[in-house]
Amino acid sequence: MIELIGTVFTLLVLIIGMVQIAKLFPARLSTRQKKCWHLAHVVFVIIYFSGVVGALLLTSLATTVVTDHEQIRAAHMFARYFDWFLIIPGAIGCIISGVWISLRTSWGLFKYYWIMIKTLGNITAVLFGSTLVRIWFEEPINLTAAGQINPLDNPAYLHSHTMLLVGTIISLAILISLLLISYIKPWGKRLSKAAAADL
Repeated sequence: MIELIGTVFTLLVLIIGMVQIAKLFPARLSTRQKKCWHLAHVVFVIIYFSGVVGALLLTSLATTVVTDHEQIRAAHMFARYFDWFLIIPGAIGCIISGVWISLRTSWGLFKYYWIMIKTLGNITAVLFGSTLVRIWFEEPINLTAAGQINPLDNPAYLHSHTMLLVGTIISLAILISLLLISYIKPWGKRLSKAAAADL
């Protein structure tokens, strides 16, 4: 619970801080700057996706192809490294670059429903990953430590492994949904207060 509160607080401070910083720069991004920020956003998305797909691959191989105790442990440790060095930086980079692009262009952070949904979806993915999935990354490593029984014979390990697999699939599904929303932009612009009053 403390991790969840800490992550929510950190994300709120980050986004509010970016909103305040954007107010110091009233001019919008130039075309070149916008392209650079879009490129950075795409790179962070690729890093994020590759981390989640890599972790999913290693997690699924940990009990299907690999049967040696040390190899199972190694697969889970490498999946955790994917989390540390790809998923977390990719997620933070996506939030920072996405929010900055929204704030410094005509899109705005709250003008379009699809931007609001993308921002909330990314925050949800970060919260889900930083609380539940983080625990599921750690448990299989602890349960495959030296001296433990064979992981494939340990019900606690099999449960943790299954939860990690399900959590990683959910994370990947969230990312694919965010990618589709970004590409399709299914929801339009929010109605202004004056236009809503006319209805």
